[in-house]
Amino acid sequence: MLETAHPKPVPDYQAEIMDGELVIFHPESTKVLHSNPSAAVIWKLCDGQRTVGEIIQLLCEAFPESAEQIKKEVPEAVQLFLENGVMVLE
Repeated sequence: MLETAHPKPVPDYQAEIMDGELVIFHPESTKVLHSNPSAAVIWKLCDGQRTVGEIIQLLCEAFPESAEQIKKEVPEAVQLFLENGVMVLE
């Protein structure tokens, strides 16, 4: 189950905010992934130590007014990262 997984970036992938978008890239590859700025926060929290559930809880505590949206967006962002090969689960 995704909520108990520990996501982390694939080594050497980097993330930057450019023109209001999250851009994830590998310096030695032509692969580039664009996403929204809120995905940048999720990306930074995916460190291989926290579970997806812990990331959701942390963000819900910080932004309680957006809890329902956070519960939906965190798994979606992690799934997008996984599908594009820029993140793995531990």
